Amino acid sequence: MNEDNTGPIRQITICGVGLIGGSLGLALRKAGYRGRIVGHGRPVTLEKAVRLGAIDSGSPNMAEAVADADVVYLSTPILNILELLAKLRPLVKEEALVTDAGSTKAVICEKAAEIYSGRPWFVGGHPMAGKETTGVESADADLFQNARYAVTPYSRHHLDPPVVRAFMGWLDRIGARVLILDSEVHDEIVAWTSHLPQLASTALAVSVMDNVKFPDDLELSAGGLRDATRLAESAYRVWRDICLTNTDNLARALTTMAQVLENLRDNLRTRDLEHAFERANELRKGLKEQSGSRSEKKEVGS
Repeated sequence: MNEDNTGPIRQITICGVGLIGGSLGLALRKAGYRGRIVGHGRPVTLEKAVRLGAIDSGSPNMAEAVADADVVYLSTPILNILELLAKLRPLVKEEALVTDAGSTKAVICEKAAEIYSGRPWFVGGHPMAGKETTGVESADADLFQNARYAVTPYSRHHLDPPVVRAFMGWLDRIGARVLILDSEVHDEIVAWTSHLPQLASTALAVSVMDNVKFPDDLELSAGGLRDATRLAESAYRVWRDICLTNTDNLARALTTMAQVLENLRDNLRTRDLEHAFERANELRKGLKEQSGSRSEKKEVGS
């Protein structure tokens, strides 16, 4: 295999070749990475990943999978990432980079700081990309295109090693828009922008399920209910770990949303309801403008 463009990253091992891990493998190949991509996980998943071209080979044996890795990418549920951090420490090369794709960062980065005081290097990460469906079957080479990719180093000097700089370069090549920030700040922000929308969608779906008793009645929902409950398809296993590791921030967000809902209920007959709609329209306008700007950039760069 021609490895002319690999630099210090001749092998990347992906622990957890599901939607994110599989998409990373496909994205790297599409971007021209010529090094080796190895997977670690269940044999049946690894077989699918090889067949889909997300990895070159895989092993259910962690020591074997990471032995020659220059980058170890952890894309499993958060509690599993926390377990893997300690297990990996004696198995990876001293000059290697260990990074992750966990949706919360403070707990992971704090744990990693205890284990990885220097080499091998650890830098936290969170690609703001995904789908409602999970598994390597849903992997997409373009998943990271124009998506924010939060990078949360414990300290800025952890971004200096050649292997880290090289990995950041590949994030750029697969189309991600890297944002470097503190792990606790990250968790505060995503509680509002990512985690609250998920629980709001779940709550709406449960409310409708409990009160619309006949399936045929759902035909009166048009597209609004489908759009608003899209996130309700998400897997509990993933979101369980997020809720367990970002509890305080998410509790504050849910409390605030409950207060807003109460205000809407109390103002169904007043003009204050109009003010709520106006503010909601402002957010939607801003989100649409952001989306349009990203699409334009993608077209210019393609």
